[in-house]
Amino acid sequence: MSPTPKDPAPRQTVLLCEDEPIVALDLKFMLEDMGFDVVGPFADVKSAKHSLDVGVPDIAVLDVNLRDGQVFPLADVLMQQGVPLIFHSGHVDDREISRRYPGAETCMKPVNPAKLKGALTMSAP
Repeated sequence: MSPTPKDPAPRQTVLLCEDEPIVALDLKFMLEDMGFDVVGPFADVKSAKHSLDVGVPDIAVLDVNLRDGQVFPLADVLMQQGVPLIFHSGHVDDREISRRYPGAETCMKPVNPAKLKGALTMSAP
């Protein structure tokens, strides 16, 4: 009998918050192609917060402005849970993000896949 193959290493999960459907789908596919399991995308803070009842992601990619307001209340919860944050937005103030979320990465829209991959690699636990 041949040895049974080992289960592949579990993929890291990325919580994705993005309210623009085409951008959300593009990011989801990009993250999956990079080897991540994607939770979402979520277009609003409320839905994303509810997803935390099921489990805490390994990393979060967050658009700043969502349908029900800014993502910061969710980012605060994720930061308290030790989840690395990547802010993906066209309206990111790097200094404010760095002050409020030390260690968080930022990627401006439109996303540069290499920059996003680098940010994910640096943020990965």
